[in-house]
Amino acid sequence: MGDVQGLELIQHEHRELVRLTDAVLEVVGDPASAIEQIAAARHALGQSVIRHVTNKQKIITATLQASADPAHQQLAWRFTEDLMKLRQSTSEHYGVWTMSRIGEDRQGFAVAVRYQRRLLRARIAWEESSVFPIVAELLSPAAQTPRRAAGIR
Repeated sequence: MGDVQGLELIQHEHRELVRLTDAVLEVVGDPASAIEQIAAARHALGQSVIRHVTNKQKIITATLQASADPAHQQLAWRFTEDLMKLRQSTSEHYGVWTMSRIGEDRQGFAVAVRYQRRLLRARIAWEESSVFPIVAELLSPAAQTPRRAAGIR
């Protein structure tokens, strides 16, 4: 998946993460929903996050790190560091908002999820406007030809 199509996958996953976050908010906001429904929606989101982070490492981080340009190396470092900060925030969220606490304070949980969604959307906007164009250029056939000629994949 080392081509521009990989960025399309990441972009699709971005939309899916927002959709799954909205699904959590929808189920938590429905007073008729059971705690098991909230847990299922939250689990689906968590699984998607894990896949997404793995794909980003394979597609974006690896592409930036493979570049000889020090600016790309620096961007790879920042990209990964910021991604890990977001992941840490998500882990803390899960630690604070246990299922029993969610059952006791659905409204507080919804506020916390909305905050996570704002962080997610800001991250998506930065990636798609600042990182994707650089990675797309590095993955373009024109950029790949000199690397392949030099025996670099």
